[in-house]
Amino acid sequence: MKALLFKAAGEPLVVENLPDPEPEAGEVIIRVSHCGVCGTDLHSTSGHGMQLPADSQLGHEYAGEIVALGKDVERLKVGDNIAAIPVVGCGQCEACKTGIDVLCSHWKGYGAGLAQYARVHERGAIQLPKTVSLADGALIEPLAVGARAVRLTNPGRHARVLIIGPGPIGLSVLFWLRQRGVENIVLLATSNRRQKLAAGVGGTSFVIESDAAAEEINAVLGGTPDLVFEAAGTPGVFSRAIDLVKPQGTIIALGFCMQPDTIVPAMALMKDVTIRWSITYTREDYQACADALDRDGDAASAMVTDIVGLDAAPIAFENFRGGKGGGGKLLIDPWG
Repeated sequence: MKALLFKAAGEPLVVENLPDPEPEAGEVIIRVSHCGVCGTDLHSTSGHGMQLPADSQLGHEYAGEIVALGKDVERLKVGDNIAAIPVVGCGQCEACKTGIDVLCSHWKGYGAGLAQYARVHERGAIQLPKTVSLADGALIEPLAVGARAVRLTNPGRHARVLIIGPGPIGLSVLFWLRQRGVENIVLLATSNRRQKLAAGVGGTSFVIESDAAAEEINAVLGGTPDLVFEAAGTPGVFSRAIDLVKPQGTIIALGFCMQPDTIVPAMALMKDVTIRWSITYTREDYQACADALDRDGDAASAMVTDIVGLDAAPIAFENFRGGKGGGGKLLIDPWG
């Protein structure tokens, strides 16, 4: 099969031929339909902060059709369309009881979706409704990140909400806020590059960062934000979230910042702010996303701006790293 491999920071990814994967006990093999490129893929191949080893396979936002079953697979069959949870815990420890598999100290990774075939553990397979396309199925992973973050905060319909960073994770948060009927939402960005993209997902209020941004945000919301989702993941943004949230408001940290970031704790302390980090999702969040795509797939797929084949993926990947892509979600079709 063809697969996309990381070689070294500063070098483009490389398409190579690898042996087709074979399923171990409890696993299935899928023919990958589409795989999304995540910000963590860009970060972990940039040479800044945590970095993948050479010859690593990438891709943890993917969906496909099952083509082979390993031993002891009970729930799935050949021909099923699934979205893959890319990290599967042991299922027995205290961490696994939280529902967040990546907290397990014995988790196993299945993040190799940027290839024509991939192994998926049965416990990490979410079956897609028949009305949901496999391309949309590749959106479930990033949508689930937003689903859990919104679920944790449980905002009411009239909550004043600010999203900092209208990239795919910020747009996933926006999608789930709209699914819950939240009306009062502002997106804050450093440019208007993603304004039209956000509008497609339901973002009608878009503010460009400036000295006057706080006043603009408060004017649109009718007050200071009750809730701020930090989805940019760049140094300085978390401090900005503390500046913008109301006293006794809540900040949800979603941005995957790989560099040291300085804040002034006293500023959050003086405002009595609640700060909540949110890592990944549960299986229930994944299932909720599959069901939401069944209901409102157009709003979710509006975040996709680029779809390329595997051979074009290295250039597209570097374009996104340099901010030259469409600004939304980049999907790779390994057969295109």
